[in-house]
Amino acid sequence: MAPAGVRGWLTSMAPMGTSRRNRRVTRTARATLLRGAALLGVPVLLAGCSLVAVPSQPALSGPSFAPPGDIAYAVCPDAVTPVELSSSLAEANIPLRVKGTPGIGNASIATSPDGRWAYVVTTEGEPSGSHPATPVPVTTGVAPAPAGPSGQNVVIPVNLVTQQAGRPIDIPGSGPTHGIVVLPGGRTAIAASGTSVVPVDLTRDRAGTPLDLGAGHTVFGMALNPAGTTLYVLVAGGVIPVNTVAATAGTPIVTGLSVSSVYSPHGIAVAPGGATVYVIGQGGPDYGGRVIPITASTGALQPAASFDRYGIADPAAVAVSPDGTTLYVVDAADNWVLPLPVASFASPPAPVRLPVQTNGSGGTQHPSDIVIAPGGVTAYIVDGFTDLVPFTLASQSFGSPIPVCPGASSVAIAPAP
Repeated sequence: MAPAGVRGWLTSMAPMGTSRRNRRVTRTARATLLRGAALLGVPVLLAGCSLVAVPSQPALSGPSFAPPGDIAYAVCPDAVTPVELSSSLAEANIPLRVKGTPGIGNASIATSPDGRWAYVVTTEGEPSGSHPATPVPVTTGVAPAPAGPSGQNVVIPVNLVTQQAGRPIDIPGSGPTHGIVVLPGGRTAIAASGTSVVPVDLTRDRAGTPLDLGAGHTVFGMALNPAGTTLYVLVAGGVIPVNTVAATAGTPIVTGLSVSSVYSPHGIAVAPGGATVYVIGQGGPDYGGRVIPITASTGALQPAASFDRYGIADPAAVAVSPDGTTLYVVDAADNWVLPLPVASFASPPAPVRLPVQTNGSGGTQHPSDIVIAPGGVTAYIVDGFTDLVPFTLASQSFGSPIPVCPGASSVAIAPAP
C-alpha cells in the first residue's frame, strides 16, 4: 500500500479553503504592464475557495496582465517568456524566484487546465553546465543517473493572470528535474526529482511523499494519459507506468532506448485517445534514432520507426497531432523536424531541416522541444536555447524565430487566463 502522503494523487489533494498562494497573489499585482504601460499598485483579486477547482473557476475582479489568446510559455533557467501565438510577439520575461544559477535543460514547465497558472520544476543553487553533453548509455535497459544538479529541487508557481512567479515550493529528492505535469482539475502537480516523482498540492503549496522509482531510474520525461489516471515516466532504457489513483509504480517497460542529450521533458507522448504511448531515443544495432509505440493496455512494444537513413540522430522531443494521425519529432543532432504519419509509420519520410538562425541570437541549432498549438495548425519548436520557431504543419514551413529568454529548453501552451 502506498504511504498516506502519496496515496490517491487524483483525489487526496482536494482544496480546503483559500490557499496561501491565492491569498498571497490577491495582495500583489504586476508593477509594469507587459506592453510597457507603467501602472503601479493595481490589485488583481481572485474570488472563490480554490485557484483551480472544477467545474467553476475563480472570477476576476481586477485587470489581467496576461496577453490575449493562446500563449506559449518558454522556460529558461531563471525566467519564463510568454509568447502571443496570434501575433508571434514575445512579452516581457517573468523572472523566477530562484537562488543561484540553474543549469540549462534542468527546468520543465506545465500549465493548469484553465490557463491561470504555470508550474516550473527546477533546482536552486545548481552550477551552470553541470549536465553531461552526451546521451546516457543503455546496456541492460537501466542506466546509472548522470552527474546531476546539487541543490534544492523546487516547484515554482507562476500566476499567469498577474504574470508573477511565486515563492518556490521545496520538494524532496535530488538530481535532475526534467518533467512536470498537472493532473486534471488542476489541484495537484507531479514533478520529477532525480529518481522520484513527487506529488505537489497546489492548493496548499506543499509537497507530498515522493514515489521512488529505484536506482538507475532517473526521470527524463513524463506524459499523462487523457484521464490522468496513468503517468508514463521516461527513464533510460524504458518507461515506468505509474498509477496516479493508487500512487504506485508498475513494472518497467524495457525499450532499450537512450534518452536525448538535451533532456527534453517531451521525449515521450501519449496519443489523444490514450491507446498508444510513443517513446523516442537512440537504439538498435547502429544506435540510430527511433520511435517506439507502446500499447498502453498491455505494455507491449510495437515495431519501431527508424531514422537511420537520415544520418546520426538524437531525437529530443515528440508531439502528436490532435487527431492522432501524425507524430512530429525534433532531432538535436541534425537539427530537423520529421513529420511521421502513423499510417506509414515503418517508412518515415524525409525530415525538414530547421532554418539556419540569422537573427543574431547566437543559438546553437539544437532543437530541444516541440508542442502543437490548439487547433493543430502550428507547432512551436524550442531551438538553440534562444528561440521559439513556428512550424506550419500543413505546408511544413517555418515562421520567423521568436527570441525568448536565454537558455530556453522547454515550452508549454495555455489559453489566456
